[in-house]
Amino acid sequence: MQNEERRLKAKDILDDIGLKDIHYLGQGFEGVVFHDSTHVYKVIMPFFKGKNKWNTYRHLTFFFEEENFKSFYHLEEIIEHKNVFIQKYKYEPSTPIDKFTQKDVVLFLTECWQKKIIVQDCKKENFIKVGENLKLVDMDASVYYSDNLFLNACVRMYLFLHERDNPQLKKLQRSAVNNFNLPELEGAREFINEVFSNIIFAESKKAFKDMTINKFSDLEYEIYNAKTIPHLEELFFSKIKENLYLCDIQISDIFLNENNDFEPRSIAIGYKSLLPLEEKISLLIKTCAQDVQTIEANIKHIVRQLSYPNSFYEVVVSIDTKQSDFARQFTDNADLKKLIDIVENLQQKHVIDRFIIYDASETIRINKEWFNIKTSQTHSTTNIPISSQLYAFEKCEGDYVLQMDSDVLIGRLDINHSFLADMISEVKKNKNVLFVGFNIYNKESKAYFGFENGGFVPEVRMGLFDKRRLFSVRPLPNSVDENLKLQLTWYRSLERLQKDKGFCSIRGGDKRSFYIHPQNYRKTNAYSWINILDRVEQGYIPNLQFGEFDCNGSFYEWCTPKRSEKMVVLSCFRNLTIHKFLRMWFSLISQTFQDFGVVFYDDCSISGISIFIEQIIKPYKDKVTFIKGRTLQTKMQCEYLAIHYYCDNPESIIVCVDTDDALIGKEALFDIYKKYDMWGVDMTCGRVHQTYRLEPHYRYPVNFMEPRKTGGNVWQHLKTFKKYLFDSIPLSYFTYEDKETKLSKRKWIEKCDDYAMMVPIAQMSSSPLQMDFINYYYERDYDKKDANRELKEQAIKEILEKPPLSPKDVVKGRKKFLSNLDMIEIDITFECNLKCKGCNRSCGYAPSSESMTISDIECFVNESKFLSKKWKLINILGGEPTLHKDFLRIIEILQREYVDSFCQDTIIQVVSNGFTKQAKELCRQAELFKNVRIDYGSFKTKNLVDYFTPFNNAPIDDINFKDADYSAACWVASYCGLGLNKNGYYACSVCGGIDRVLGGNKGIKTLKEITTQNLQDHFKEFCKFCGNFKDYAPNYGDFIPRCEKAPFKEKISPSWKQIYDRYKRDHE
Repeated sequence: MQNEERRLKAKDILDDIGLKDIHYLGQGFEGVVFHDSTHVYKVIMPFFKGKNKWNTYRHLTFFFEEENFKSFYHLEEIIEHKNVFIQKYKYEPSTPIDKFTQKDVVLFLTECWQKKIIVQDCKKENFIKVGENLKLVDMDASVYYSDNLFLNACVRMYLFLHERDNPQLKKLQRSAVNNFNLPELEGAREFINEVFSNIIFAESKKAFKDMTINKFSDLEYEIYNAKTIPHLEELFFSKIKENLYLCDIQISDIFLNENNDFEPRSIAIGYKSLLPLEEKISLLIKTCAQDVQTIEANIKHIVRQLSYPNSFYEVVVSIDTKQSDFARQFTDNADLKKLIDIVENLQQKHVIDRFIIYDASETIRINKEWFNIKTSQTHSTTNIPISSQLYAFEKCEGDYVLQMDSDVLIGRLDINHSFLADMISEVKKNKNVLFVGFNIYNKESKAYFGFENGGFVPEVRMGLFDKRRLFSVRPLPNSVDENLKLQLTWYRSLERLQKDKGFCSIRGGDKRSFYIHPQNYRKTNAYSWINILDRVEQGYIPNLQFGEFDCNGSFYEWCTPKRSEKMVVLSCFRNLTIHKFLRMWFSLISQTFQDFGVVFYDDCSISGISIFIEQIIKPYKDKVTFIKGRTLQTKMQCEYLAIHYYCDNPESIIVCVDTDDALIGKEALFDIYKKYDMWGVDMTCGRVHQTYRLEPHYRYPVNFMEPRKTGGNVWQHLKTFKKYLFDSIPLSYFTYEDKETKLSKRKWIEKCDDYAMMVPIAQMSSSPLQMDFINYYYERDYDKKDANRELKEQAIKEILEKPPLSPKDVVKGRKKFLSNLDMIEIDITFECNLKCKGCNRSCGYAPSSESMTISDIECFVNESKFLSKKWKLINILGGEPTLHKDFLRIIEILQREYVDSFCQDTIIQVVSNGFTKQAKELCRQAELFKNVRIDYGSFKTKNLVDYFTPFNNAPIDDINFKDADYSAACWVASYCGLGLNKNGYYACSVCGGIDRVLGGNKGIKTLKEITTQNLQDHFKEFCKFCGNFKDYAPNYGDFIPRCEKAPFKEKISPSWKQIYDRYKRDHE
């Protein structure tokens, strides 16, 4: 477009302002352009009349700020002369654009996104080529960014690339506006994915642009790239066989690969050299069929933790072949065949060298050689394995054997500590030492001790012995019972020999290497103790573990380091690739807002990715809590554990990011934080770019008012919320509805965790918000976008059918619980034959034979029927209910006179200790009644129950509870229901047990007298004495599974001491 008159007029204007030596460049619709070899001057002289010059000025403001973009010039000055604007910017020699390349276009669109502008006229005539860079020279047609305009700009540029020879290009481009289904746009989705990936790459570059490989001088390195790197976990264990220990991974030269992932060109893996000792040492790991669920994780943990700085001569696994009736049984799912298959696979993958399956035909010989007793029994009178372990000792080929149970948790504060050298040194120095116990977690190192008077019982759980020396003291003292079972285990037998013959087993040593033994009650649900294993492996040990052999503290206390930052980013994954992790990781650490912590949860990956992540995040160790899960769980459970246990600030903003996705833009977190800080929002939904779908208008408008109808699109990424909202969601909202299954056994919802969290959060939110712009890159395989659709629909249906919540349900701090009026627990007697420590009926410290009568039970039945009270559950307990002289008659009355004649759906449950044959027989007879269930989980073999709450540790005696609202109660009331005993009805049965000892006789005498107020009065009166109220405080008063509880330690606080003293005086 040329117009001589216009050119001369523009030149005159420039001449007026003193620009004489100028050269003509060209002209367009908006203006005429000259340069003086230093700057370009564009005189704004629109061809068409009536254009507002200030509108043009507004377009130009996008370029006023000096920035480092390759595609745009910085407008150094806007000169106004004779009512005309003149643009001034840097001049560079250039060439015209013949055609766009994809590289040029992607960079241009990336920088448009970064600059938050839309260039509406993108024809090639509006650009020049300066060196390798595409430069925009027509700056007059730029507008503010919006997602819709940006997607349309991408589509226009895509057509410029792929339809440039189409004679109807302009018509096609205008047809494509908000119409992305045209056949000519078939590849536009992949193109726009590339654009967004480049945006993420450009915005993240500061996090890796200077990243280089700095090799440590004491390590050996191998260099790989992303395509040649082997399976990292398999590499880790195979290198141990080469006397190398993998301890460093570094990357460099990150680029965006053809799959839009972040790929390093170089991956350096560093190894420390293992030092073989002069002595041959066998590492022996003992296991049985009970361990099947976790055995792979256990063995890998042991080998990983013990294989440096010295190498073992061999790693051997001993398998006891017993398949049932285990000592200290914790599972009904023992599987010997599966366990053997797993161990055999570990041998094939070079994690272990070999395994030993006990040969029962050797039993008589072994017992004869070891104890000089002829018997074919393999286990002790208490069911402890003997001959299989001794058989394994014989089969070990080392001079020394470091033997251990497969469940030990091994910690290393300093991996360079040679624990083997220390232990062997003690054996060599002291000819009477038979066993050296592996150290426990101590605050200080201790010299070995126990050299006198036989020392300690040999450390069966983890200890080292000199094979020749141990074998030389055989036979060991022992005896058999009437069934020819050995009465002493091999280690108790050895202890007796030590005392008789002057030998000893010692303990102590350097604090830098230690083990912890998990109790079997923790193993009833593997996630708990295996997550503790992970904490031990990573070196996060709570101080309460000092000096303890057995695992101390609750699961919550082990979940460290806890995150309390203003914002916490949560990311759960399984079998992630290196490329996708790096894309997410760099998009995260490049954020301008940095007051955030991170929780990564690896849900049992088998790809070895955790080894890579562990090394890459080292510089950010204080910012990241990395959980390496070893038991497969649903994503919902992983997220619940991460938020509930590892985040301790209720005001933290929780940001959920899938690790195979990414944040779009380095301001993503700051944009979210501003909304919380300035506008007071308590949850946000983001806007997501879905790689498998392309639409011009955002397809997910949010309905915050009625999310439980269809989900309300509140699930969408980038989803964020205040932690207190998450904490306010009942646990049952994350599980399938199952009234007959205990809380700890209910099935977690497998899919659509985003619905399960965000629907109730949106209902409880007081100030929700959807973010303004797309801020999340959501990548899914296009061909698998509809995978698991049926399961997802089932999960969504379950989620949306949960009862609605509202802002009134939000709880900050302890939750408030009400008595469940559909269930009742009847203490038919307070007499007990076991008197467990920590009994919340005080059967041990305040014994009583007080019982309900048949008349009492009939009165309960008649009143329930008269008031049309249909109980869902009637729980029969005590005391020990089977000690009641009319136990079966009571069961019969409930079945015949209430259930059969009035409410056939009621479940009658019996909670017995099952301690005696008589108790078990009475339970068997009771179970013959149609509606009766026996709670076999309550059966006991001793009066010390590891998972019991210290009931007599009254919160009223703890200054931390001086302002407690005891009317809030705890989960027991809402889960177990009302209580009933000889003295009447209570808000819960524990309240009734406390009132019995206090002698207050404050039971509500009839059902019809029960009101919300008098139940609340019970809580206020009795919960201040109840250890349950205190023990459940870390969980806001809510349910804590048995496997998560701290081991029972009896505590009798001052109030209870006074109460029991008074009770004894009154009943003497």
